[in-house]
Amino acid sequence: MTTRWDIEGTLARWFAVDADSQLGVFTGPYAAWPASVFDDYEAVEAADELLASAPLTTEAVVSARLRASGASPTLPLLEACCGLYSFDADLGYGGQTVYYLDAAPVRPLLELEAPPILRRAARLVCLPSIRFATVAQIDLSGLVPIVVGGG
Repeated sequence: MTTRWDIEGTLARWFAVDADSQLGVFTGPYAAWPASVFDDYEAVEAADELLASAPLTTEAVVSARLRASGASPTLPLLEACCGLYSFDADLGYGGQTVYYLDAAPVRPLLELEAPPILRRAARLVCLPSIRFATVAQIDLSGLVPIVVGGG
């Protein structure tokens, strides 16, 4: 079984579904992750592979925070152009629980429209009190049980 320690420091991603049945993708090499991601990490890996080769279906908007940071918007834009809200945690170490919106799709992909493997991976983390379209950041603490790596 894959654990948080196994993916520490990698660009591995996890997925979630919000209150509006919209999908988000989250990257955080040293951030806290929802524990439920590891209940079916095989689905998460398969969804990640699918996303890497998925067709671009919409335009995307880069967040003001990402623009101001000077970081490359390439990966968040690709994710958002596939219809997913793209979130990333700061690179700092120590298991931070806050993820920031990097890019938003103009036309979000709904859970029911998503390929089955992406739906399966996103359903591992349901965030019924969050609407991706209205947030600039999400703090996982208190929302879901989390796991932290050794970073």
